[in-house]
Amino acid sequence: MSEHHMAQGATDAALTGECAQSQVAQGAPFGVPDWPRALWRQALGLALLAGFALVLHDRWSALDPVAIWAAVGAVSALQWSVAALATFASFAALAQYDALMHRVLATRQTPSQARRAGWVAIAISQTVGFGLVSGALVRWRMLPGSSLRDASRLTAAVAASFLAAWAMLSATVMLVAPVSLSKGLPQIAVQGLAAMVLFGGGALIALSLWWPGGRIGRWSWRLPSLPAMGRILWLAAADTVCAALALWALMPEASGITFAALYPAFLIALGAGFVSGTPGGVGPFELMLVLLLPDVQSAPLLGAVLAWRAAYYGAPAILAMFALIFARRGAEMRLQECLEAPATPLSARAAALIAAAPQAELGLLHQGEHGVLLCPDHRAGWMIGRTTQALVGLIDPFGPTRTAALLPDLRSAARAEGRIACLYKIGARTAVAARRAGWTVAPVAMDCRLDPQRFDPGIPARAGLRRKLRKAARAGLVCTPARQPLPLAAMARIAADWAASRGGERGFSMGRFAPDYLARQEVILAHLNGRLVGFASFHANAQEWALDLMRPGADAPDGTMQALIATALDLARTCGARQFSLAALPPDADHIDGPAALIWRRAETGAGCAGLRQFKMGFAPRLVPLYIAAPSRAALTLAAADIARTIRRPPPLPGNGDAPPHAAGSTSS
Repeated sequence: MSEHHMAQGATDAALTGECAQSQVAQGAPFGVPDWPRALWRQALGLALLAGFALVLHDRWSALDPVAIWAAVGAVSALQWSVAALATFASFAALAQYDALMHRVLATRQTPSQARRAGWVAIAISQTVGFGLVSGALVRWRMLPGSSLRDASRLTAAVAASFLAAWAMLSATVMLVAPVSLSKGLPQIAVQGLAAMVLFGGGALIALSLWWPGGRIGRWSWRLPSLPAMGRILWLAAADTVCAALALWALMPEASGITFAALYPAFLIALGAGFVSGTPGGVGPFELMLVLLLPDVQSAPLLGAVLAWRAAYYGAPAILAMFALIFARRGAEMRLQECLEAPATPLSARAAALIAAAPQAELGLLHQGEHGVLLCPDHRAGWMIGRTTQALVGLIDPFGPTRTAALLPDLRSAARAEGRIACLYKIGARTAVAARRAGWTVAPVAMDCRLDPQRFDPGIPARAGLRRKLRKAARAGLVCTPARQPLPLAAMARIAADWAASRGGERGFSMGRFAPDYLARQEVILAHLNGRLVGFASFHANAQEWALDLMRPGADAPDGTMQALIATALDLARTCGARQFSLAALPPDADHIDGPAALIWRRAETGAGCAGLRQFKMGFAPRLVPLYIAAPSRAALTLAAADIARTIRRPPPLPGNGDAPPHAAGSTSS
């Protein structure tokens, strides 16, 4: 409730075509209010205020200031105490709200820092007005290590999110308790407006699932996850209920009003304060309460409001001013050190653990879009991917610590970011540990594995492979390990043609064409008459090779990709590797178990996996099931759908900006 002045500023900024959530998530500066439009909105608010005053002229002119002050003086010590407790509970909810937005926006401020800055900014901005400006300045001073720009973006996002939550909450209350408002507003109009708002909220939820971020012209957005949306709504409800309870506690007993009757009117009056732009909503808030509560005498009601403003606005503002004065702007920022962000250099400990790990697929970290979650003692960790809805532990954890010990850390990190915890493409041992911890587990893919030390293309099951290799040899194809520097210009042309013919690149658990990324991989090149016609890249370490990119050119002869893999197998055998992965395929129908696997398989089969399956099965690999896991069945379904969406429509790679898509990593799921 207390962020409503910042919500007013967020409305001004929205009028300029800037969306608070998207600006923060995308790292763009929040828009400066369009002053002509802002003045127009203020004029509209004043006009509405004048209209309300005319409607209530008779009651307003009959008010007795002496009676109002007498009502304030009649408030008992018990009433003041209850109001103070309700105010404390409301600000506790608001402080948690600020901490949640820090998590959603990945500011890396500690929860205690975020909560402290949040309640101080709210207490001051709701009293002095100009919420976007005053809230940003206070947060800037209270948050060590943050810039004024960061504080401004955070303040705008907090305000816009609260405004959306207030609208949904008010609409729900109006539908549930329309009789409470029918004396002041037409019931049909109230219910119709509420239904429209709820319909818009449902559309926002659907957008978060299927198109959580993007840009259309000057409009851009990045929506929070469904768990974050739910928590935002819950905190807004807790805040407004406690704020209304503080007011109700100060009402005279003779008023006879119940909390159930006051709360809907309180929410609507709060909305009038949003529109007016006055500090604390002074004027419109009182007018709407008088309009919506016609059976309550005006003087006792306004006396209670005056006492409420002292308890809910005055006292917190005084405390906040002391907190602001004694805040140490230069204090060293304490960050969460176990979760290393994407696109940043790995710490020495994390890099050492990854270098010693057997999972070659950890090389996906060099793409720059994933991070690392280390356990508190920094002896083990997980490669971490992010979708809109989920924080995903990719493949099995690395290091000596057991999976069961890492699962609580992953859940805590996911909760801190307002996301669902999920595991993706994990092996059977990790899946068993997750199931024992109470997680829901389902098969999601089959890893195609070979032993390069024992690989024999002459067995009957690989007859088709031999035919492909002979065709490539007759065409004059030559496959060789790449030497540095790579022929990047020719490789980029092949990759771009591949992407154009297949509707763009894929990502998340798949590699994408990027020069720096390929420089860290083993690359095999295919030449025909001295001209590059295809290439394949592999994550590689001393124990394992894993296929990443496969890129045949449009003029590559039949059998090119089989020849590239065969050459890589020979090189892996020479290097002493004991395992070679052709990457994963969706599970067969017989292996599907649960809605999450069905959703994921549907997403993959729509991508033309039939030919990829035939290609990989030509090597007669050993199929090893991989699993997806989440704390509940509902979370599993949501996370699986969001992973599938992110793979098919990945965001740009860090540092690539809005560069056109390159070749898709369509070798695995």
